[in-house]
Amino acid sequence: MASASGANTPPMSWEGIDHALNRVRGEADRIALDLADLDGHVGHRMLRGADLVGRTRRRWEHASEHVHSLWAVYDAFRRVVDRIQELRVSGGGGHEDQALLTSLLNDASVPLPAREVPLRERGLLHAGGESTTLAAAVARMSADYEEATEVISAVETAWDALHPRLAELDAMWHEICTFSDLVGLGEDEHESLRADLDAVGATVRRDPLSLVEDGHVDASSLERLRLRLERVRGELRDALRMRDSYDESVERLRSAIDDVGEVLARARRLREQVVAKISSPPAVGVPDHVPALRTGVADMDALRSRGRWRELGARFGSLQRAVHEASDDAREREADLTGLLERRAELRGRLDAYRARAVRLGVAGDGRLVGLHRVAHWALWTAPCDLRAATAALSSYRRALQEIGGTGAPVNRTTPDAGASDGESEGGVSR
Repeated sequence: MASASGANTPPMSWEGIDHALNRVRGEADRIALDLADLDGHVGHRMLRGADLVGRTRRRWEHASEHVHSLWAVYDAFRRVVDRIQELRVSGGGGHEDQALLTSLLNDASVPLPAREVPLRERGLLHAGGESTTLAAAVARMSADYEEATEVISAVETAWDALHPRLAELDAMWHEICTFSDLVGLGEDEHESLRADLDAVGATVRRDPLSLVEDGHVDASSLERLRLRLERVRGELRDALRMRDSYDESVERLRSAIDDVGEVLARARRLREQVVAKISSPPAVGVPDHVPALRTGVADMDALRSRGRWRELGARFGSLQRAVHEASDDAREREADLTGLLERRAELRGRLDAYRARAVRLGVAGDGRLVGLHRVAHWALWTAPCDLRAATAALSSYRRALQEIGGTGAPVNRTTPDAGASDGESEGGVSR
């Protein structure tokens, strides 16, 4: 970026020289502060001391070249500014001093080290010693600073997102090691898990930018590992619980299984009633999960006798989940069966309400209504009854009552949403 000699450049006024000198001194001071901040920046210090690999190493090597260039150009820039300041203070104020200061301020007065001259700007016989102007040096330093800080900021952002997650994984691993010792597991019990944690930790510490795509930190590998560690830690906690309070834990589990059995027994009795009273929709089945759950408890007793605490803890956790699922399933089936009986009672109540309405309107003896009432009544009081057919018959009776009664409006508004329920539920459970 060499510039022509300033021999033919008209000298600046002394006022202009002082103004330009104050400007470059201010730029020198500002850049010095930026360099001090950069040098003391935590991310910068961490990068300088890290054993980087991969994408992060390539990016940091590129950024380091800009940091080196920044310092080298700044040193040369500062020397020129200091020289201008000295000349202005000690000079005699003559025309020659005025011309020299003008040249230093405007022409290529900042010598660039040979490696700071871009290859495309070097001549065939380049031997170093090229210079640039103060303004161009400032522009070069600003560009170097932006290149360096962009990389430092990207790495720092990645570390800020990844290090807390990695610390959480390390803490979980230490818990796993402690629990493993307490239940007497060997050091190699979780070797693959430890190896994966070491690999993830090395990536976070040495190549964090490999986990950044399109400006976003991808922590999915850490999350997958966290789930694995969490599962193993939970199993070991269960193992400790089994070792220290097996009888109490199993007693609670047996009690929960007994509760499931009670719900299933109620549901089976309820199903017998539904099957006897309702043919459609069909009653849901009530499978019995209790024997399999009790077998699981017996298997736990066998594991305890052999001191297999880790396996026992895992079995306890899975059996607990199975009991909860069986309980939820049994209660849902009980609710479905109860809903069918409630639906039949609801339809019967509506038919009675419609019949009472017909009596008040003086049309109960109408031949068409009598026939439709008989069909609906037979559908609802026959055992087992078809709720879908009964719903359709009730809807027919309601519509005929509206037509014959002459009101033109839905009847029996004392029953919430009678029309919609009759016509839309098709005899199913309304919830």
